[in-house]
Amino acid sequence: MTLIKILNPVGKIVFLSFLLFGTFHLASAQSDFNVNKINPLLLTDANAVIRLEEDYFEILSKSEAKLHHRFAVTILNEKGEDEHNQMVVGYDKFTKITDMEGAIYDASGKPLKKLKGSDIKDYSYGAAGDDISDARFKLVDFGKKSYPYPYTIEFNYETRDRNMMFYPKWIPINAKKNAVEKSKFKIKTPAGFVFRYKEYNGIPVLKKSSDTDGLPVYEWVLENKPVIKTESYALPDNEFLPMVLTAPSDFEIQEYAGNFNRWEDLSKFYYILNKNRDVLPAATVAEIKNVIKDSKTDREKVLALYKWMQSRTRYVSIQLGIGGWQTIDATTVANKGYGDCKALTNFMVATLKQAGIPSYAALVRAGEDAEMNPDFPSSQFNHVIACIPLPKDTIWLECTSQTTAANFMGTFTGNRQALLVMPEGGKLVSTHYYDSGQNQRNRFTNVKLDENGNGHLLVRTEYKGLQQESRERLFHNYSQEEQKKWLLNHLELPNLELDKFEYAKGKEVIPVISENLDLKVKNCATKTGPRLFVKPNLLTRSLDLPSNTSERTGDFYLPSSEYDISDSDSLSFEIPAGLKPETTLPAFQIESVFGSFVIKTAFDNNKLIYSRKMVIKGGRFAAADYPKWIDFIKKVRKADRAQVVFIETKS
Repeated sequence: MTLIKILNPVGKIVFLSFLLFGTFHLASAQSDFNVNKINPLLLTDANAVIRLEEDYFEILSKSEAKLHHRFAVTILNEKGEDEHNQMVVGYDKFTKITDMEGAIYDASGKPLKKLKGSDIKDYSYGAAGDDISDARFKLVDFGKKSYPYPYTIEFNYETRDRNMMFYPKWIPINAKKNAVEKSKFKIKTPAGFVFRYKEYNGIPVLKKSSDTDGLPVYEWVLENKPVIKTESYALPDNEFLPMVLTAPSDFEIQEYAGNFNRWEDLSKFYYILNKNRDVLPAATVAEIKNVIKDSKTDREKVLALYKWMQSRTRYVSIQLGIGGWQTIDATTVANKGYGDCKALTNFMVATLKQAGIPSYAALVRAGEDAEMNPDFPSSQFNHVIACIPLPKDTIWLECTSQTTAANFMGTFTGNRQALLVMPEGGKLVSTHYYDSGQNQRNRFTNVKLDENGNGHLLVRTEYKGLQQESRERLFHNYSQEEQKKWLLNHLELPNLELDKFEYAKGKEVIPVISENLDLKVKNCATKTGPRLFVKPNLLTRSLDLPSNTSERTGDFYLPSSEYDISDSDSLSFEIPAGLKPETTLPAFQIESVFGSFVIKTAFDNNKLIYSRKMVIKGGRFAAADYPKWIDFIKKVRKADRAQVVFIETKS
């Protein structure tokens, strides 16, 4: 993986991944890109080989730095081309691109093409959608299937940066099928300059030296690294990929100065940056007082004001100048009715202030299963939410959504740490975690079978907690026609007719979406001569079995957003008259460190009653537990395939 210089400002809901490739001048005379020179071990299982990656971060002062990057990659096949054929460099008011070059070489290392100005396209991030931004990016597209494999791309650029809140991080390898011939990360500082860094997961040893001008140089080098063998249930990237994180100690941006030595320092800087931007117009204050006039508790006031705020504002990404971190003021949001995550959170905090309720903005790294390194204070956040610490409870608010329930922190912001923004410096706190008992899917199904095995199904399902997120998107963002199409694609039943369906959203503290389906399914059961074969587990997909079921050496990870779940199914089959069970009714039970699984079946008065309940607990598990996990999956899958055979009774 290449160096990624984190330029993303806080407040952008759709996050763009920048592939930032820095610059040394093209030097084909000094580099041999002949494919035959690649160590054969690096070609094994590889889609591409990083021939040379040189990242050079030159710190000029507390307020300015230069980034140089040279990147050469040999493309071995179409998958490698899909990953590397485009290069993107972002820039804005604080970051200027001062040089950019590129070239393509054939398998022998002979130059085929040099990058021209016409090959570089320039775009604005705010060109479409709800974005207001002065950030731009240059895109180089080397084309697809334009050159025979293998071939090599070299791309170099240089930037000059006056936003020193962000230092680069170095991740020389990734979990994709890229081998690395050589990758180098180099930092040069002024004499006596202090910055911070932290090494993770077996990164190569740091080499300290002096440049020709006597200034300090810090350098890490990784060489001849084959493709990482990926395993099922891999740990999060930040727990196994070698990396170096860097951050400022003292820094300056525009007229603001700060340091990031502690989380409290970062919190205090963000507070100062946004101080006195919470003033509201008199008319808005009067409106707030009216909204809460009948509320009897602080909690009731918070819920009423959040609902009010959702009804009168909408999300727009605003990234102008330092606005990537500094919010627009609450008065502007009140008058305009829109803002980004910073602005809407600031508006919500200002609103609660008028109600006499203390609350705080909280910086968070958003995204499904997003990870941060809490042991290294630095700008690792990309989103802002509101935190209201009431005496007996803490309420979290996602201020960019017009539909999310109060206090629901789902897969986007839940189960992670957030930094409270306070005048004297805040601290890292945990957002809400939903366990298996709160992430439920409860399904009740009545099935009426005819003598040919065709079924009429009435299905009621309640989705709760994280499990309701997919249905909530369906409920709020899809038309009825789109909902039906989505259901037909996701209901794993053959010969399906969806006659009716409807959704409803409850008002529970933990969000619940109910789904009602009226289905007709041909061959719901299989009729063969005098026998009818019924598979009771009709609608629930079983656990997937990974390709690797053997023992492993490293720990494995079941993400809580996927595996902290509780699923229950209750099915009642109306069996045609004149049939009786020929086989034993399915029954099964298992308990393990991963959870539990129970199946019960009964037959009475021509009704087959089937119940299934599975509770799973995610988390990190030792390699020694892997065979137990595979055994758990296999037993669940076998039990889910069980069927009941009915045979006609003799008259």
